[in-house]
Formats: sequence, structure tokens, C-alpha cells
Amino acid sequence: MNTGFLSRWRLRPGERILWEGQPDVRAYTFAGSILLIPFSIVWAGFAFFWEGSVIAMGAPLLFWLWGIPFVLIGLYIVGGRFVVARREAQRTWYAITTERVLIQSGAFRRRLSELDLTNLPPTELTAGRNATGTITFGTVHPYARFFGPSWMGMKMGQAIVAVRDPERVFEILSEARRDAMREAFGSGPPTR
Repeated sequence: MNTGFLSRWRLRPGERILWEGQPDVRAYTFAGSILLIPFSIVWAGFAFFWEGSVIAMGAPLLFWLWGIPFVLIGLYIVGGRFVVARREAQRTWYAITTERVLIQSGAFRRRLSELDLTNLPPTELTAGRNATGTITFGTVHPYARFFGPSWMGMKMGQAIVAVRDPERVFEILSEARRDAMREAFGSGPPTR
């Protein structure tokens, strides 16, 4: 248990932790990569070709400067995005309690999110490779699934991303949600 993560929140009286974990670093880092590889190669290739040609031809300084942002973006999409995604995966923690879903993430700045179980948006379980999966809360940016969690700051929305044994985590979440709804709205005793 990562008490540093859980100390960011004060558990409410009677609230218990049902599950906590981190994303699978490899699955999180390479999410959406297969679709971006051809694009990143073309982008970076063109940017380096442009910059190399401009320098070799002795073009004016404006042309040299014009290509620099494209080269930097090319470097990011070819390799930098993996570094950022890996860092974010290592700094991401999830927890499901008897009352809330807690998410800490952020590659460079910590983001803390909590979702009340009695007011959760619709949830969706998406199976991934290597026995990992993602549980998404609410609607997702249409391109977030293709580009992965760390594409140029694009937020995937609230999600438990690339966790091992996602079916078990989804079941824990579903049971916790049912119990929280029963307790809050009086439709019978909790199952736990």
C-alpha cells in the first residue's frame, strides 16, 4: 500500500480501501503507439529533411528558425512521448474505497481526482494487451484511445488506465458502487 498516495486524501470516517494499484508501466507507456509510429516517422523525417536542406543551402536565418519547432515536435513524437508516458505511469496511483475512486496522476505536476461512487458517470471496461485493461468514467476524447494517455497533454478523461487484472478491478468497482448506492439511497443492506 502506498501510504504517501493515500495520505493526499483523508479517508472519511468508516471509509475503507477496497483496491489500490498502479498502471502497468509498459502497457501505459506504449498505449496507442502502433498508430502513431508511421505518422511520427513521416513528421520527423520531413522536419529533419527540411532543416537539413535549409542549412545546407545557406538559406536565410528565418528559414532555419522556421523549422526548429517542427524538429522539436518530431523529436517528441518519435521518442519524447515515451519518456513522458513512462514518467506519468510511474507517478500514477489508483484506489477504490467504499465511497470514492481516487486517482493521482501527472508526469510533471500532480493531479488529484476523486469520483464519488454514488455519482459515477457510466463506466466502460476496455481489455488491453498482456492482461491489462482500462476502466473509463464518462465520455472520452474521440482520439485519446488512439494516441494514448500522454499525447501532447491530451487528457483521456477520468480513467483507471492499463491496470493488471482489469476484470477483477471492474468487479470491485461495480460492487462498491452498488453498496454505496444502497447505503446512500436505502435500497437494502450493503453486500460487503
